[in-house]
Amino acid sequence: MREQCAHLVACAAQPTTSIHVVPASVGMYPGLGGPFTLAELDDGSVLGHADSQAEAKIIDQPAEVATLARRWERIRGEALSRAQSLALLREAAAAWT
Repeated sequence: MREQCAHLVACAAQPTTSIHVVPASVGMYPGLGGPFTLAELDDGSVLGHADSQAEAKIIDQPAEVATLARRWERIRGEALSRAQSLALLREAAAAWT
């Protein structure tokens, strides 16, 4: 676990990566519905990818992409700041030594 937390900290040091931890104290929030990815393509269009145990789905309908974007903003609204998230990951890594 220590190595995993340290790896996340190292990844977050990259300029293209941000990690935002949602604390367990938040309770229910949209991120518990399962993983998804939003990707902006070179032409400016945005696609989504949602994954579940049953199937994976490419999302290209604008209304559905907009729904995922709203969910992402709600998740980020519940998450700790980037600095707080990194501090928590560093603390977690130290606790597992």
